[in-house]
Amino acid sequence: MQLKSALTEISGLRYMVDKLDIKSGLGLRVLLASPFMVSQKDVLYHLQQVEQTVAAYRNEEQSKILDRVSVKLSHIRDIAGTIRNIQKRLTLNDIEMFEVKSFALVTTDIAELVSPIPFLHKQMPNLEDVVSILDPEGTRIPSFYVSNAFDPELGELRKKLIGIDLLLEDADSSNNDSHSKLLYQQAEELRVRITDIEDGVRQKLSEQLFGRIAKLNGALTVVASIDILIAKAKQAIFENMVMPQISDGATTYTGLFFPQLKELLMLEKRRYQSVDVEVRNGACLITGANMAGKTVLLKTLALSQALCQYGFFVPATGAKIALVEQVLFSIADEQSELSGLSSYAAEMLKVNSIVQMARKQKPLLVLIDELARTTNPTEGRAIVSAVANFLDGCNVKAVITTHYSGLSTQCRKLRVKGFIEDSKDATITVKNIGDYIDYSLIDDDGTNVPHEALRIAQILGV
Repeated sequence: MQLKSALTEISGLRYMVDKLDIKSGLGLRVLLASPFMVSQKDVLYHLQQVEQTVAAYRNEEQSKILDRVSVKLSHIRDIAGTIRNIQKRLTLNDIEMFEVKSFALVTTDIAELVSPIPFLHKQMPNLEDVVSILDPEGTRIPSFYVSNAFDPELGELRKKLIGIDLLLEDADSSNNDSHSKLLYQQAEELRVRITDIEDGVRQKLSEQLFGRIAKLNGALTVVASIDILIAKAKQAIFENMVMPQISDGATTYTGLFFPQLKELLMLEKRRYQSVDVEVRNGACLITGANMAGKTVLLKTLALSQALCQYGFFVPATGAKIALVEQVLFSIADEQSELSGLSSYAAEMLKVNSIVQMARKQKPLLVLIDELARTTNPTEGRAIVSAVANFLDGCNVKAVITTHYSGLSTQCRKLRVKGFIEDSKDATITVKNIGDYIDYSLIDDDGTNVPHEALRIAQILGV
């Protein structure tokens, strides 16, 4: 799945992408086309590139260089369409020539700037030959027109045309029609000849650029990747994100947080509590009071997995992540109310598709929020137990949240601690309720679930 498709699937991912300081349309296009990487080699390569860029930003001199590179990147235009025309061996017009020349000039400027940053500089292609083709006079000005330097005959013809135009002015003022007619004919012949030569020059230049097509395509990729790397690195530093290690076993996080919610609470000067969590192979049931952050936890697990496998740092103080082929989830607020199905029917269809995928024994991250929450407790418990037991025997990491107790499953069970013990006599309101909930996860034997629903209703003024 490309990143642009995942933006609508994974909560919080669009927020992270929108916050990236991408400077060019080229960078944004390439970013949105990024694949969900499943190869450990690919994921590590991209993460290490971000890590090196973060290190460069923490070096005073290299940080200044990257800021200057960012300014240059803002001048980059996405010339993929023009490059396709070159590849089709079409003759470029002056605007397309300008686009290629401008891109080549900015790219060579960036290459020169990053020369003190070896891991970036070694990636940069040398486009000086492209500049030389389109800038025979060596002005290094990004504008383009077919100048006299491209063909010696052009200068002479243009000089003659100027002379004839001057004679035409004199002939017109003296009302000498026959002389004017002759001069007009000569001027038209010169213009046709000049146009033929200019067209020939454009055709020749297009052919020369065809020979550099691989280099131009490579430059597009590299420039886009540098734009993306700088944006990812700046975001990682600003959001206090961490480079995840790749795990062959469990996925573990320390200090895991949901960036969008954290920012919102900080703006309101409210407390945000990060959590530590380990997701092992098999199924895990998580119980907890209403408003205990169970849904946010599932969204954060999905977001962090996606960020890692799209080559981002993750929102945590420490992370070891096992790669999966797909993230599958059934979360209440993501059910479609426009499908014509009841919420229970929509949920069952979603869970059924998850079960069918899990049967294939591919590595998956499965996240199910309040499974069977809309049916009666007796059948609900049976459904939760059955799904948990089934997923526990598959090659998946499954996290299922529930309110049900007395479940007949031997899978791992965790519980959100819930209300802090010494908060019983505190004045709790809708605005500060989060300050009195401990979102930490603890092991649970599954025999009891929190009985705090009435207390929360009272706090809400019901």
